[in-house]
Amino acid sequence: MTLSKFMFLTLALTSLNFALNSSLNISVANAAPVTIKFATVAPEGSTWVNILKEATTEIKTKTAGAVEFKLYPGGIAGDEPDVLRKMRVGQYHGGGFTGVGMGELVSEVRYLELPLYFKNMEELDFVREGLTPDYEAKFAAKGFQFLGWAEPGLVYIFSQKPVKGPDDLAGVKLWAWEGDILAEAIIKHYKLTPVNIALPDVLMALQTGMLSAVYSPPLAAMALQWNTKVKYMMNLPLTNSTGGILVAKKQWDQIAQPQQTIVKDVFKAALTKLNSMTRKQNTEAIAEFIKQGMQMSEPTQKDKDSLLQVAQAIRPEMVGKLYSADFMKKGENLVTEFRAKKKSK
Repeated sequence: MTLSKFMFLTLALTSLNFALNSSLNISVANAAPVTIKFATVAPEGSTWVNILKEATTEIKTKTAGAVEFKLYPGGIAGDEPDVLRKMRVGQYHGGGFTGVGMGELVSEVRYLELPLYFKNMEELDFVREGLTPDYEAKFAAKGFQFLGWAEPGLVYIFSQKPVKGPDDLAGVKLWAWEGDILAEAIIKHYKLTPVNIALPDVLMALQTGMLSAVYSPPLAAMALQWNTKVKYMMNLPLTNSTGGILVAKKQWDQIAQPQQTIVKDVFKAALTKLNSMTRKQNTEAIAEFIKQGMQMSEPTQKDKDSLLQVAQAIRPEMVGKLYSADFMKKGENLVTEFRAKKKSK
């Protein structure tokens, strides 16, 4: 090949490459904006919704309007099972879910909510991070893009009468989502009386006496005004509640790759901020409850031992219902690894 022919071929290929890239950029720029109709049971004005608004505004700005989230807070779209059904048919495209809603798709998520299992939040963070790749893959297989964890916080029992241990729990009319296998196991083992109603109906049920107790992170109880209808809080977290952001992959795949990266990065930063704030505000909420006259029910060491003994029977019982024996072993290995590291320091 002569030098002139080589130069001509190089120029032609360069021009073709430029043309293709220009065409691609024009097509991306001219692509119709992707709208994500996003639902959550978190109420308007809550920290969760406020940070969500900040994040979605940032996404719209950084993508130059190519991606827009339309928010439907406060249960406007229904309870979490309703939102999932509507996402499957394309009526909604994304949502912020508790572990219960996420567990309808990937039941293994509920491993993170086993009662009296994790000794502290640092341990939980370590295990959750270790299991996150498994969860991401499982959500993808179900047709959902996982965008990060949004934890509501540690769960306490709020009640009309003092509750300190298993004997006090027997017969208490406790709210529970219908079909929540883990809650059903906890209720059975602690001999509670379950009342299965939708989340938006809990406040009225507390007011009418249909319920005598609920379980919730303090900040969520405050946002939902449940704290105004109870007198006591058991001053021992029964479990942890988890949560996260999901978007239907059918809608997610309509977003161009560069914009997908922006969405992921914005949510990562926003959820890190949210989780930090949530932990702080849950502590502040308890202080506010006490200030308002709520009484703390303090379990004795005997009560704690009894509660723990009951809880330990639940983990193996969930094998085949929420997770496999292999998955449970993987989680247990992470717990053992974390505790060994802490012990060696």
